[in-house]
Amino acid sequence: ATQHAVAEAFAYGADLVYLVEAPLLADYRNEPFTKAMTDLVNAHKPEILLLGATTLGRDLAGSVATTLLTGLTADCTELDVDVDGSLAATRPTFGGSLLCTIYTLNYRPQMATVRPRVMAMPPRTDKPVGRVIRHQLSIAEEEIITKVLGFKLDRQSAKANLAYADIVVAGGLGLGSAENLQLVTNLARAIGAEYGCSRPLVQKGWMPADRQIGQTGKTIRPKLYIAAGISGAIQHRVGVEGADLIVAINTDPNAPIFDFAHLGIVTDAIRFLPALTEAFTRRLSPHSHDKLAS
Repeated sequence: ATQHAVAEAFAYGADLVYLVEAPLLADYRNEPFTKAMTDLVNAHKPEILLLGATTLGRDLAGSVATTLLTGLTADCTELDVDVDGSLAATRPTFGGSLLCTIYTLNYRPQMATVRPRVMAMPPRTDKPVGRVIRHQLSIAEEEIITKVLGFKLDRQSAKANLAYADIVVAGGLGLGSAENLQLVTNLARAIGAEYGCSRPLVQKGWMPADRQIGQTGKTIRPKLYIAAGISGAIQHRVGVEGADLIVAINTDPNAPIFDFAHLGIVTDAIRFLPALTEAFTRRLSPHSHDKLAS
């Protein structure tokens, strides 16, 4: 698995790979991973250190930044580097009403975590594995407080996995009531999709926060995104415009979502969604969902 990850790093554009490989890193624990990262930084003095804003990435980034006594801009949606080498890290603030660009001026490395799927993948190119610099892990098991006793499967089948879904169906205020969100979940079930909503529905308590799509929720990059009754405000657009195909359903022909949707349907989503669900159900077998997403 490690060698595959190294090969993939070069295939996606890496010029050089630093590799720390040890049995103590087989399972994620904060202490050995923090030790590995901070030792690498102290040895090679990078200007910028980036990590994914995943559950584990957030945990690791905070402890690495604290150990190195440097700044960390978390949950970024955009990155840039100024001519002087300063990292401009942009993230939502004030509940998503503003975007704030943050600089770490006096400390190095400049650290940031980036939301999954907010940036497009570079093209993959098969090429030989390049230079790999190996670094030894300088910590023993006796020094690690946390012990892995075992694993339990996550049985929360309703847990949202929006960021990595190939098909997403979402509803907005145009559905009129919390009860009508069943139309969204029915369609999602019929086509093997994840389901979500716009920010106002979370504020009303119609859906949990982990189902919110947009600047202050989940950023998605599916192959197909169906938005029903969503106006398409800028906060929502930022979270979905990376989708390969956006289908918008709205009664208002002037809704902002039609400015960036690939296919727009001006109609009442409450009447249209059941018909669409029925049509998909008739045409798709239980094993056809992968074909739909391909």
